[in-house]
Amino acid sequence: MEFAGIKGKVTFDLKGNFHRDIRGAKIRFKGDAYEDQADVDPGDYFDGFADHQTGKVGDMTAGLPPADYVAGYCYLEWYGDANGRVVIELETVQVEVIGTPIPAIESDPISREEQNRNMAGFLGGLAQELNIPNERAICVGGDTVVKADKRAANNKIRGMKLLPDEIRKKLPPLYSQDGKGGKAVAYAKFFSPSSNWTFYATEFDGEDTFFGLVEGFEKELGYFSLSELESARGPMGLPIERDLHWQPKTLEEIAPEMFNDTESGGG
Repeated sequence: MEFAGIKGKVTFDLKGNFHRDIRGAKIRFKGDAYEDQADVDPGDYFDGFADHQTGKVGDMTAGLPPADYVAGYCYLEWYGDANGRVVIELETVQVEVIGTPIPAIESDPISREEQNRNMAGFLGGLAQELNIPNERAICVGGDTVVKADKRAANNKIRGMKLLPDEIRKKLPPLYSQDGKGGKAVAYAKFFSPSSNWTFYATEFDGEDTFFGLVEGFEKELGYFSLSELESARGPMGLPIERDLHWQPKTLEEIAPEMFNDTESGGG
């Protein structure tokens, strides 16, 4: 497959069957960006996406008759070893079936029990990486609980890297915006989906330390680290995410109340 934002083709080596509407045939599909997202760099969405996808097939269907599970739209799902669960949804008009599928009467529908096992296996893998004890985890397979790797597990849940190379290169080094006050520019925004904590990065040391605006119990300028953002969880257990639609803004645009008095000579 070819995706906007990825150089070259993505190849697949997945185990499992397609749904009966396309089983035994080939499919060609295309997708166009929404008009209101035309200015978004598609590279942000695919940073860290493996160019060779291995794993298990989930529900793979064009949404055509016989619709055993998904009807009316194309639904491509797999559980990848590198990127976790991936889903692509398209309209049926964006899918062309090449060749003749195996007649529906000659093959069985995809087993929902098998699909449930696939989902359980995926969730069980996350549980093991988070070091959840067997007696508390629902989907841990086997008797071994591996050492927690919260960063890897969080990346699988959020489906992206917090700091892709493109954003890393845009961030100025530490202290380079000293003295700018509210005119300092924030090049990245990170946030907790389940709380009011938000982090605006204006500078980065190239390794782990950011400087910028932190909005939590109050708004203040200070340092925060990439490693902490990657491993942190909010009140509902959700990891920190990066705002994919963020456009660079000055700090006075983000929090004008912090700079109006001092920069007008009143403080």
